[in-house]
Amino acid sequence: TQSTGHMLRLLLPVLISVLGRGPAAHKTSLAEITSLTQAYPDVVRTLFGDNPALKQRLEGAIRAAVSQKQNVLPVRQSELSVTSVPSAAPSIALKMDFSNFK
Repeated sequence: TQSTGHMLRLLLPVLISVLGRGPAAHKTSLAEITSLTQAYPDVVRTLFGDNPALKQRLEGAIRAAVSQKQNVLPVRQSELSVTSVPSAAPSIALKMDFSNFK
């Protein structure tokens, strides 16, 4: 595990620095960080304990991504509510009348 600790001390700062560089890079980097933290929780906990600035950078990048995602989501919902889909004629002729069904 000592070599794993050395590897993570090199790899995690690089992955954290990639977090703010575009949506695809952010998503990939966050997935890698998540898998590493699940695979080696004790090593990552020790690394963040030794380097609180690194932990703060990771938390800040995640918070920024979450807030950006929340800001984009209402816009998309409003766009969906404004656009209306024209109703098409049904492709199947029904034998029963369901117009009063509620």
